Amino acid sequence: MRNWIHLSLALLVLALGGVPDAMAFSKESLVWKKCTGCHAPANGKIARVEEIRTTPEEWTVIVDRMSRLHGMDLTTAEMGDLLKELCSTQILSPAELDKVSYLNLFNNPQNMEIPKGAEEEKLFVTCVRCHSGAKIYSYRMTDSAWAKIRDFHLYMVPTTVNQMREMRWGKEADTVLASLAKSHPYTKAWQVPAEKPSGSWLILGYEPGKGNYRGQATINPGSNEEYAVKGKLQFSDGTTENFSGEGTLYGGHAFRTRTQHDGNKTRGAYSFTDGTLKGEHHFPAPDFRTSQSTWYPANGAARLLRVSPAFLLKGEKTTLVLEGVGLPDVAAGDLSVSGGSVEVTAVRRLGPEAIEVEAVSSNDGLVKTAIGIKGLNSMPLTLADRIDSIRILPEMGRSRLYGGRNYPAEGVQYQALALAKGDGGEIALGPVPARFKLAAEVKRANDDDLVWAGAILPNGKYIPMGDYGSNPARAMGTDGGGIVKVEAEYRRGEQVYAAKPANLIVTMPDFVQRIK
Repeated sequence: MRNWIHLSLALLVLALGGVPDAMAFSKESLVWKKCTGCHAPANGKIARVEEIRTTPEEWTVIVDRMSRLHGMDLTTAEMGDLLKELCSTQILSPAELDKVSYLNLFNNPQNMEIPKGAEEEKLFVTCVRCHSGAKIYSYRMTDSAWAKIRDFHLYMVPTTVNQMREMRWGKEADTVLASLAKSHPYTKAWQVPAEKPSGSWLILGYEPGKGNYRGQATINPGSNEEYAVKGKLQFSDGTTENFSGEGTLYGGHAFRTRTQHDGNKTRGAYSFTDGTLKGEHHFPAPDFRTSQSTWYPANGAARLLRVSPAFLLKGEKTTLVLEGVGLPDVAAGDLSVSGGSVEVTAVRRLGPEAIEVEAVSSNDGLVKTAIGIKGLNSMPLTLADRIDSIRILPEMGRSRLYGGRNYPAEGVQYQALALAKGDGGEIALGPVPARFKLAAEVKRANDDDLVWAGAILPNGKYIPMGDYGSNPARAMGTDGGGIVKVEAEYRRGEQVYAAKPANLIVTMPDFVQRIK
């Protein structure tokens, strides 16, 4: 009889949705010890904690709130261990996290969020007026957890209803949260992969305003998912940077670094998937700059990984740099371009990871093709008659004034992109070294924004010079903010290209960063 009852219960569990997940946190875990005082365990799971998956950065915000507002007793050392435990099962997958990765570094991302479709328009009206879309999309939650967000806001920010008085915010929030429960469900706990980022790496990166770089690095494991990171970068302009520091691996794939590049502090955020690291590192002001890179195993199979520049113009002799792992010695005859008329006139070895190639295209029209090394893979290459225009990115840049020691000025790095027109429309050829300057964007009588904006460097780097606060020299004592134009000019031989101006907004410091 007892066996029959057990079998009946097992069948009932399967009928109701399958065998439940195993308990994520043992009673000896730090999560259990620190969280169950308020979040009661039920059926082996910790309420609320095991209904959410999010990023390491958002877990930091949540745990900090538990400490500040709800009395969680937590030391600095325990904070780090608690975050690693939470992310062992309650983190986004690499694909989920990649969609919101521009929030990873607590910096000043320039992404423009635009709603797509009616559902997102409702979300933007109801939620994105205070938060970034990426903040919301950083979460995967159960239906009941999403539903609780409305009451959480009414408890934490009771003025929400009055601030949103032109709408019935509570009802609208319920509708949006029900939609999020379907589009961003919890599904299941994350499982940490076995692969680790230890070893030697080839780094290929790009820094707007400075150019391509190549580097070598080592990542050595310590204890409890902590790593030592060390390496050197060589830029296309001939400069170098040595860096060293430490990194932490969350959930087996979110790698966060804290390093110094020739004495300048940086933070990095990388995704460790498919055996490679991909992400960016950021220097705060006054050394402000952000660069993107991909790290490849230095002892991997021989392959071509990058060609720069990735385009040839008809009749121009161009120097291409081919970079990769285990590149063989090659002659001109070992290089081939599929689907185009290209002559390789010279080949020179730059090092074990790079080959310099001189090539001339006689191809008519705009053609997307590929260049390859005999016995290895090929990489994309575009052949064009000419450059038709250049475009400034970002089209609308946002910088932030200095707001005190904890809120340094945040800049914008502009860059210029070369474009060519073909039968299929306009395509991007690649970045080009334009020269930048600011100009007035007249919005009102006696507009003096340009006077107080300061200057942009010729390479497109802009950092506000003013402080946040009343400036008695300005009308109505306003601060150093405003809006101006950004202009760019690129010279290639006798040809001069002028871009359509972009805009630069100088605004207040980001006093509540993680509301982004």
